[in-house]
Amino acid sequence: MIEMRILNERGHTTLSLTEEQVQDQIQDHPHHWVSINGEIISRKAITTVNWETVTSVDLIPEIVGGQ
Repeated sequence: MIEMRILNERGHTTLSLTEEQVQDQIQDHPHHWVSINGEIISRKAITTVNWETVTSVDLIPEIVGGQ
């Protein structure tokens, strides 16, 4: 199981999910940055992730500057 944290304006939700469930959550949150094992990665790089080495995933709301 992979520990996933989904951050939002009220705090965060922590889930324990399978690889497939994590990938579903990533797709369900298109406006969040993805951090795998503490490193922010591009969404394009998700297909190259070795999921056997993943212990944690954070979904972090995008920060838009200049508004």
